[in-house]
Amino acid sequence: MAGAKESPRQKMINLMYLVFIAMLALNMSKEVLQSFGMISEQVETNNLSLSDRIVTFEKTIDINFDKEPKTWQEKKSAKDELKKITSKFVGYLNSLPRPDMPMKFVKGIKDSIVDYEIMDKPDFYDEKFFIGETFTDEGKEFIREIVSFRDDFVALVDSLNQGKSDENYATLVTQINDLLKPDEKVVNRDGVSMDWIRYHYEGFPEVASNTKLTVLKANALGFQAELLSAMIGGQYKINATLANFDAYVVSDRSAYFPGSKFSGKIILGKKSKNLEPQSVEINSEQLDPRKSLNEDGAIVLDFPVGGVGTREITGNVVFVEGDNEPITIPVSAKYDVIPKPNAASVEVIGRNTLFRNFDNEVIISVPGIPSNSVKLSTTENNAVITGNRDGLYKIRPSKGKEIDLIISGVFSGGDKFSDKKKFFIRRAPEPTVLFNGLETGKMARRSISNSAVSAIYPPAYGISKSVVISSFNIKIGARTFECTGNRLSAAAKKYLQRAPKGFDVSIKDILYVGITSGKKTLGPSITIN
Repeated sequence: MAGAKESPRQKMINLMYLVFIAMLALNMSKEVLQSFGMISEQVETNNLSLSDRIVTFEKTIDINFDKEPKTWQEKKSAKDELKKITSKFVGYLNSLPRPDMPMKFVKGIKDSIVDYEIMDKPDFYDEKFFIGETFTDEGKEFIREIVSFRDDFVALVDSLNQGKSDENYATLVTQINDLLKPDEKVVNRDGVSMDWIRYHYEGFPEVASNTKLTVLKANALGFQAELLSAMIGGQYKINATLANFDAYVVSDRSAYFPGSKFSGKIILGKKSKNLEPQSVEINSEQLDPRKSLNEDGAIVLDFPVGGVGTREITGNVVFVEGDNEPITIPVSAKYDVIPKPNAASVEVIGRNTLFRNFDNEVIISVPGIPSNSVKLSTTENNAVITGNRDGLYKIRPSKGKEIDLIISGVFSGGDKFSDKKKFFIRRAPEPTVLFNGLETGKMARRSISNSAVSAIYPPAYGISKSVVISSFNIKIGARTFECTGNRLSAAAKKYLQRAPKGFDVSIKDILYVGITSGKKTLGPSITIN
């Protein structure tokens, strides 16, 4: 047809062919777009199931930690850190703005559905992540967040005792390093080297980029689930063999007095009613293996502690495994025998005074007396005392300049103990008010507009309680504006934009709630530069 002169009718037929081919391509494109949307929905549904699986793994670790805290401490800490790392990354992905989802009604379906077929434009993510040959601030942040998640995940795996040697852990590290490398270059099918983020997100339809972000979230949750599974399986494997058991001497008290008896037990790495040693030897004395076991499978010890000084417990616990091969577990521990004390240890957490009208945390201990048997009282009627959980009390004095704390208790032998400690009472300090972390200095108008008022207690007071800012006034030049919360009001921000360089900005009349509530008349002073 190209070589001959075409009639108007032939031209019309050719045009119809072209239109028909274009319609086929358009329909195929719509089908692909619809498929991307359906995949995204399915992955999102799978993410919910994956989250449930993660919760199950976390509960498994928590349950085992409650039963055997020493054995599962590393896994419990790693689980908590892993949750923190993954939640931060997934939270960031969830916070990313997405294009509005167009809806449509389909005959026979009651509710509207997402019209993925018209989400074919790349503009939304191209404008969000790219600007010419470089990246927007959001694009740079996107790269940083992915790199941070990857590096934190790898560092966590490496911190585990068997992180670098366990095959499952090593596989996870290889997978995440291969999958998430936004700080590296990628070679496309044409052999051209390009940025990872451009390779995956530039020029793609909105629905495709949406799907990729959903898959990225699935990858993060998948790595979290796989690491939790590997940690649980690895610990079960360690617990399964007697060759990895250790013997621990657990004393009922940390120290003893002359003439008293040692009270404690030897606990293996895993207590079990089904584990019975063939022989037990402690300090050259043979113990009856059956009579020395309690109902939890622990070997109970009971012998005189000796005189004042450091004493040793040595011996062996012998087990026989299925092939009649004896396994000897050595026992080695020390304990101290000390003279009876004549004074109690009283420590106000972080300082040496008590604040008035504030719950001061105080730790009280008496060597040789369990913390739940120590009693605290005062002759003053102006103090409220609560607590006694592991020696931790809260004392709230309401007036006066000093207070006597009376500590009493009874030793295991029946001897009574009593001691008195004097503490000074002072008014609770005011917090230091900061603006963008500063008390004074120079800042640009934009920085001032976006900054917040905060307050902290001086470190010398040892107060960890946070301070909440209720309201404050800000003076910009000659104008003063009232602000609620800890940030500038809209009126203050608007006026600030017209303020010239060199204007002074002062924070005043700050209402705060900390260990007490109060008002500070003067606060930070900032100069516009």
